[in-house]
Amino acid sequence: MGRVLALFRPYRARIALVTSIIVVSAVVALASPLLLRELLDHAIPDRDVTLVTLIALGMIAVAVVTNTLGVVQTWMSNSVGQTLMHDLRVAVYGHLQRQSLGFFARTRTGEVQSRIANDIGGMQSVVTNTATSIAQNATTVAATVVALFLLDWRLALFSLIILPVFVRIARKIGNERRKISTTRQKLLSELSVQIEESLSVSGILLGKTTGSSGVLTQQFAARSDEVADVELKAMMAGKWRMASMQISFAIMPALVYWFAGITIGNGSALTVGTLVAFTTLQTQLFRPTMQLLSTGVEVQSSLALFGRVFEYLDLPVDIDEPIAPTLLAREDVWGHVRFEHVEFSYADASRPALSDIDIDVPAGSTLALVGSTGSGKTTLGYLAARLHDPTHGRITIDGIDIRDLPTAVVADLVGVVSQETYLFHASIRDNLRFAKPDATDAEIERAARIAQIHDFVVGLDDGYDTVVGERGYRFSGGEKQRLAIARTVLRNPPILILDEATSALDNSTERAVQTALDELMVGRTTIIVAHRLSTVRAADRIAVLDGGRVVEIGNHTELVDKGGRYADLVHASGDSAHNDVSESVAA
Repeated sequence: MGRVLALFRPYRARIALVTSIIVVSAVVALASPLLLRELLDHAIPDRDVTLVTLIALGMIAVAVVTNTLGVVQTWMSNSVGQTLMHDLRVAVYGHLQRQSLGFFARTRTGEVQSRIANDIGGMQSVVTNTATSIAQNATTVAATVVALFLLDWRLALFSLIILPVFVRIARKIGNERRKISTTRQKLLSELSVQIEESLSVSGILLGKTTGSSGVLTQQFAARSDEVADVELKAMMAGKWRMASMQISFAIMPALVYWFAGITIGNGSALTVGTLVAFTTLQTQLFRPTMQLLSTGVEVQSSLALFGRVFEYLDLPVDIDEPIAPTLLAREDVWGHVRFEHVEFSYADASRPALSDIDIDVPAGSTLALVGSTGSGKTTLGYLAARLHDPTHGRITIDGIDIRDLPTAVVADLVGVVSQETYLFHASIRDNLRFAKPDATDAEIERAARIAQIHDFVVGLDDGYDTVVGERGYRFSGGEKQRLAIARTVLRNPPILILDEATSALDNSTERAVQTALDELMVGRTTIIVAHRLSTVRAADRIAVLDGGRVVEIGNHTELVDKGGRYADLVHASGDSAHNDVSESVAA
């Protein structure tokens, strides 16, 4: 609870102002029953027209002031709540952006979306209304209790004796709803995951091509039924107990009249006006008391949501900004990359993915990485882009450990073109400009020409304003790959990581993409995760990986003459630059 309250700390000045408005409104509202007592005990019996008029005007003024202050208070409290919600969403999103690639490989996208949308969204009413509701109702309750005792202490004690019992009941209801809320959010998360996975373009394509659409619908119906069941439980939790409390509050005025008639004799100073004013105040007391108890129940229920959000905010950051970053201007970068005794292990792996990798990649040269599935080729390439950090050893650019550079600088220096090309559901122009938001149309066109995709784009009806569709499914693999290359051209990084950029393409498409890559590689340090020999043969150096270790290194001719592992790969591929490497070297 302390951590939840800490969320409101940056807004304490505005909350203090809201609280002041609440206090003033509560005090002003107490004037109505007191004016009513004066009206019944003096103004009407004494036929004092002037006093009746003044009291009536006073009651009108109280209504105008309290309602006006209520509108102002509602605006201010909602403004604070929405600002806090915004900050919380951004904090979670920003923290997730700092997570390594490994986190997202382990976590389903729908689960992440559910934390941001469902969990934070579910907290909205609590965050927006709870603080002011507690302050408003607590102030009203406190002021009303004081007024009740001032009117008649005996009636006040009689009216308040049952409140501790109701507080205990409300706490029990809150604990019950908190448990249900935890289950509810888990089920909603699973439902979001299924929606995200099965209703994506890939999910729909898989469902239709395998005839599984009916099965997916049945699975969704089963999960939706579970959600509906737990939602009903959440709505009904404690309803009977809350109803009994409301019934008790509703009959209290009658009990007060009974108590007054039985215990207070004819000699009592209690007047009709006092009794009516008391029961009016009593009614005003029970309403905020019920709201206060209900708010306590809501807070208890929402703690499960806060817990899930804090769980993400507490995730350790695998790749963090350096405390004392090294400044490195783009124009001063040569692009000399060195892996110095690098080791790396995935969190859930039983053995290291890479062991003692020691490779020097001079500026402007090309290094190709080949090896069997699971040999560590892609992992090594991603380490150079700082998508992971090595467990031991270091990776340097021009002698500077990349962990000493700001992550934005590493991203600016190292461009990655992967086999899995991702395009946003936006226009071609917007997808390319994502790499360089201030890029001009001329720069976009030049990048597209270098990537050998300009002629294709201008041939479309909407040209560069053509919407690519979700994940670019309107285009072929080669077209998407060349768009990704154009995006990298716009960034103009001095270092390139090509992660099997042509492995999934047919020979004719590969040649077009390879031409684009050749244009891109000119004058840049390039590390190629290889699947086909077409790019391997031309590399300055080739590193053969096996079991996370470098077993051979040299150029094509040297390694073939050596007659080792690489020579076997060449032989298995038919010694052709355009044939696939055998299945044993697929990554």
